[in-house]
Formats: sequence, C-alpha cells, structure tokens
Amino acid sequence: MGEAKQYKAAARNYHAEGEARRILAYKRQPAVNATYFYAMAQMPDSALVSLEKAVKLYGFSNKNWIESEPALAAVRKYQAYSHLLRYMFDKENAQRDPDRVAVITSDIALFWKVYDRYKKDSSNAQKLFLTEYFEKGTPDLQEYYRIKTPNIGGIKGFVHNLKIMPEYYASIRANTEQVSTLEDSLRVIFRNLKHWYEPATFPSVAFVIGGWSSGGTVTGYGSILGVDMQAASKGTPTHELNLWQKKNMLPFNELKHVVAHELVHVQQNNMAADTILLRYAIVEGMADFIGELISGRTANQRLHVWAVGNERRVWEEFKKEMYLDRHSNWIANSSQETADRPADLGYWVGYQICKAYFDQAADKKKALHDMLNIRDYRAFLAQSKLDEKISGGNK
Repeated sequence: MGEAKQYKAAARNYHAEGEARRILAYKRQPAVNATYFYAMAQMPDSALVSLEKAVKLYGFSNKNWIESEPALAAVRKYQAYSHLLRYMFDKENAQRDPDRVAVITSDIALFWKVYDRYKKDSSNAQKLFLTEYFEKGTPDLQEYYRIKTPNIGGIKGFVHNLKIMPEYYASIRANTEQVSTLEDSLRVIFRNLKHWYEPATFPSVAFVIGGWSSGGTVTGYGSILGVDMQAASKGTPTHELNLWQKKNMLPFNELKHVVAHELVHVQQNNMAADTILLRYAIVEGMADFIGELISGRTANQRLHVWAVGNERRVWEEFKKEMYLDRHSNWIANSSQETADRPADLGYWVGYQICKAYFDQAADKKKALHDMLNIRDYRAFLAQSKLDEKISGGNK
C-alpha cells in the first residue's frame, strides 16, 4: 500500500511538471513518466489519459515500449488503448505516401513577425523570442529548440547570433519567405526516393530559423531544416560570418538538396549501431550519396570540389582512424575548418564508400537497400573495394 502511494505521488509530480512546461517537447517525457507511475499505482484510467497526451499532443512514438512495458498490462485491456494504437498505425501508414508529407513553413513567418518587434525594441529580446517564437511555434520548432539548445547556447546564444548578423539576416529574409514555393520540387524528391527504396517513410519536413546550429536534423517529428544557413543569394553579405559559416552558407536554390540529405537519415533506423568513425562517415556520406541520387546534387558539394587531387591523401589519413571510437576529426568538426582544408571530410569519405559499392552493383535498387540496412560496416567497406580503387591510383 505504501508503494502504491509513492507511485501515485510520483505520477502526480510528473503530471504537474508536464503541465508547467511551456514547450511541448519538454512535456513529452513527464507525460510518459506519469503514464508509467499511474500504471504502477494501479490507476490505469489516469495512465491512459497521460499516454494519449504523450502520443497525440507531445509526439511520443515508441510503440514498442507501449506494447511491451509490463506496467501497462492493465491499460492494454481498454478499448481506448486499441484506438490509440490504431491512431499510431494510421499515422505511420500515412507516412509511407510521398504525396502526403506535411511541408511546414509557418515558423518562418512567425520568426519574421517577432524579428520586426525585436528591431523596434531589443530591450527584452530573450524573453520576446522565447515566448513569442519558440513557445508559440510548431511542435517541430519546439523540438528543434530542445535538441539544439546546447549548440546555440540557449535563448541567450540565439539572440546573440541575431545581434551580430543584422545585415546577413536582412539579406536572406526574402528567400526564407519563399520556402513554400519549393514544395513541388520536394515532392519530386520524395517520389524519387520511393522509386529507389519502396519501404521509405516520409514524416513531416519543417523549415525554421534556427540560429546557425545545423542545416538540418531528424527528430521524432520528422526533418527540421534551419533555413538561415541555406537561403543566400549572390549578393548576400558575409562579413558578419566566421570562416566555417562562410564555407557552409548555401544558396537558396540548394536547400532542396539538404532536404534530400535529411530524408535519407530518416530511413537509416535499421542500420547497425556502432561507435567507430567508419560508421559515422558511412551514415553521413550515404545521406549525401542517396540525396544526390534523388535530388540531382549532393548537399556538400564543396567537399567534392576541394577533394579533387586530394583523394588519396584524405583516404590514407582516414584509414588511420576509421576503426577508432571517435569521429571528432572528421564529422561535426567545424572548429578545425581552415582556409586550406574544409571540416566534415568524413562526409566525403562516406560518400565515396557508398558510391563505390553502388557503382559495382548489378542490381542498383538492391545496393541501395543494402546500404540502408548495413549490419557490418567493415564488411561493407571491403565489398565496396574503395581501398583498391583509391590506393590503386584511380581517382
């Protein structure tokens, strides 16, 4: 009886925590925790209410946990539980249709509305962007903020970035406001992936102004694209940007290739887990390679331009580290960017591995399926014969 009271108290505490949170992404885990402890307190009705909130309002999608967690045994007897599973199944099924993908652009208009207020009065900028942009944005934007807070330095870092780049942001505004015009070209990319990989899924694609932390990321909500990194024009000023930003700023007409890259990441859930550099390079390089296959161009073209004439040197350097449990010299290493050598060369290496595997395959669709379901990265590299190709002198 004492345990039941403790479980009930814990459930209520998690429920209260979720209610107090203003950003949906921060409500999800408290709702799941409340579900568990209500179930442990033998309160299946309350557990089901919390579970429905977690799934329908906050984006919880771990169906395996819902169906296998022993504590939820009593919850699973309710008809409403069956309806919830049907809701999740229908949502998953809809995501298999490339023509039903939600392309979300509303956060861009919201940003500029708040930005205009900020330009008139910047005295409470952090509170303004937190409450009027992130907290009022879509669940996708809120999830982006939750995940990228360490990268952008929280709301303080986000606002600081705006303060030091006024001319840059003014110059990209018109392009960011045209993102919705890309939808037709994105649909073509989605259909192309379906052609190559029939099991493909297509969750939502959301575009946000994200504080220059990453061009794109994949979450439980779908793909989220930071448009502020990829909305440049020919005359966009760059004097406010650091070296890495200058090198990674993309023209607006290349944004669709980043969408393709992130869409490939969505499909990689069946790949084996591993901590070695080789795995990280293949995962990212594959997104570039298949992204190019379905959109016409890789999202990291600058790496390929630089690599001409440097192929063997880069490959030999990579081989020295590829089985180590670190990727800090090859992936997400923007601090190592120099005028003479770009960061993120692991993307280029991974692309070459996947391209070599694909090029020699008789059945190209099977080769693509093999990539997206790799179980052994060392074996995949050996089968690609990339080492023979590069070390043998062929570029």
